[in-house]
Amino acid sequence: MIQFRNVTKQYKDNYALRNVNLDIQSGEFVFVVGASGAGKSTLMKLLYSEERPTGGTVTIGGINVANLPNDKVPNLRRCMGIVFQDYKLLQNKSVYDNVAYVIRTLGISSREINARVTGALKIVGLYHKKHATPAELSGGEQQRVGIARAIVNGPPLLIADEPTGNLDPKNSLEIMQILDQINQRGITVIVSTHDNAMVDYFRKRVITLDKGEIIRDIQAGTYE
Repeated sequence: MIQFRNVTKQYKDNYALRNVNLDIQSGEFVFVVGASGAGKSTLMKLLYSEERPTGGTVTIGGINVANLPNDKVPNLRRCMGIVFQDYKLLQNKSVYDNVAYVIRTLGISSREINARVTGALKIVGLYHKKHATPAELSGGEQQRVGIARAIVNGPPLLIADEPTGNLDPKNSLEIMQILDQINQRGITVIVSTHDNAMVDYFRKRVITLDKGEIIRDIQAGTYE
């Protein structure tokens, strides 16, 4: 599903990624770990074309997204869900409208929108708060809304960049359990994190970055 081939990302004299080669198969759950500045966020941003590589190719579903024209990027992102550390919710919109926002431009019926939003909110356990605003939610609940928004269009790929970075251990575990349940539905899940407790608990595939290079790639692994 995803291939990195000799991928380098350079900012002036600094390398965020250096000669990265990586394959991720459809349906996998992958943790990307490493210290701050190791290249985790850069790798994630390359997947949804927030950044472009200096060299090499990033291929998703046979498409080289490294060379994707800017006007094609929105189409790429409709085929994936993206979860951010800082939630990125619309503060003046309800939970329901935050989740519906991304599919209202797709030309589908109101009934279908309602069905998809309801389904996504039930998966993350927040249907009962569909009329609340982000200000009325805890951090963990806001991240659940972010996850519902990411899966409402039924994407084959979910990318979560430090999804528990602002959360306490209890909420972190609940968020990771939701991501695990989503993966069990057949969706490929890639999570960048520095949360060693969560990585050790779930024992998924672990890719470790250090100074922009992959130094370890292990199945059913731990953080260290």
